Amino acid sequence: MPRPMYESQADRNNEQRVADLLAEKGYSLDKLPMSFGLDVAITDDFEERIVAFAEIKARTFEMNKYPTAMISLAKVVKAHDISACTNLPSYFIVLYKDALVRINFASEFSINIGGRSDRGDPQDRDVCAYYPIEGFTVVSQF
Repeated sequence: MPRPMYESQADRNNEQRVADLLAEKGYSLDKLPMSFGLDVAITDDFEERIVAFAEIKARTFEMNKYPTAMISLAKVVKAHDISACTNLPSYFIVLYKDALVRINFASEFSINIGGRSDRGDPQDRDVCAYYPIEGFTVVSQF
């Protein structure tokens, strides 16, 4: 049985907000097919070429609430594969209530079991990568 899709209109709205914020910096986002395992390709509008790939997550709290940002290790593996194949960076981009931040997936991280348990889906718990908040670059603050 295929896994349910959990992407909501709110998720799409958050991705659009990230796209709008990055457009202010001269970048465009193009949604990638699911088979890529990451959300978007990032194009430099001035150079008119893809300069990076990214996975976008939105959180409902401030950036410094927790010491790390969590993401499935499967996403990290996909990001490393795409970067190795293209020689382009892959970023973990997080939209917090107070900031838009990014970190290169190639940065140091720790691993542990993590995820969510509020949907009753056992596949929501996974081996996760934990990136330290101090390693993130602030793209926009609000």
